[in-house]
Amino acid sequence: MTDMFLLPIRLRRLIERKKELDESRIFLQDQEMVKLIKEIANRRGRSEEKVFTDFMKAGLDHFQKETELETCWNALSHREKQVAALVCLEYRNDEIAEALLIGSETVKTHLQNIFAKFNLHSSIELRLVLGKRDFSTWWEQNRHR
Repeated sequence: MTDMFLLPIRLRRLIERKKELDESRIFLQDQEMVKLIKEIANRRGRSEEKVFTDFMKAGLDHFQKETELETCWNALSHREKQVAALVCLEYRNDEIAEALLIGSETVKTHLQNIFAKFNLHSSIELRLVLGKRDFSTWWEQNRHR
């Protein structure tokens, strides 16, 4: 495997040991990714191992943030999820109250709870944090619960 230089030293040693035990596994099968790492390393004048490490760190950071968001989402009550979904669908507070048949003060209370659970301060921040999710489909499936 000519692209083993992309792997961190500990992982390379593990692979070499596995080969010795005739239990080798193939890592980095995606040759497009290897090619991309090589190109980026060349363009930036950095080692391929450092670029690979940066990719891994960025991926892990993204995974951790998504896990944290999922944890926050799961901490919401069903009604709070409905309010959050409508906020992300750009409903105003009065429209949320009307859609959920609740008072505007109740909407504000739900929003305060949502902001606290996500450690946010505004509906704008909530939209930014959850903006990539498809709340139109979620809302259709959860509007009458």
